[in-house]
Amino acid sequence: INRLDHFCGKKGLDIKGLSKATLEKLIEWGWISDYSDIFELSIHKDEWIKKPGFGIKSVEKVLNAIDASSNCELHQFIAALGIPLIGSTASKELVKYFNTWEEFIQAAKGEFPFYTLSGFGSEMSYSILHFNYNEAELLANHYIHFITPEVAPFAGADLSGKVFVVTGKL
Repeated sequence: INRLDHFCGKKGLDIKGLSKATLEKLIEWGWISDYSDIFELSIHKDEWIKKPGFGIKSVEKVLNAIDASSNCELHQFIAALGIPLIGSTASKELVKYFNTWEEFIQAAKGEFPFYTLSGFGSEMSYSILHFNYNEAELLANHYIHFITPEVAPFAGADLSGKVFVVTGKL
């Protein structure tokens, strides 16, 4: 439950409406046992809306949030996996070196020396290299669509040949 809660929580994919209590009920009903089951919950919609404490609006909100979470940035996905010692800060650092999931997973499986990266030590490197990525690869191949955040260019980037006059007290 804690692993699924982390995956769905704010430090993970931030799926609104999938609280720990809701996840516990979904597990109890046999609808969720791993991450990929989350993205298949729509097959239980008709039965789910009839359950006590749920209605069509609340179920649709959760399903829409799940659908929205399938479009995420690489650092969010890495953080959501729950690799020991790799949180949101470390995952953001990783995507500075590995731009795609494929690059990251090849490095992790290829014994890349992660301890050579800024802010990474041998324990973090060990965690990355010894994590089981089977479920993550299934998600990346079938359910997750990685988005690249747009970086706005600096509007006044070309200042050559410009004259600046500063008046008043400086």
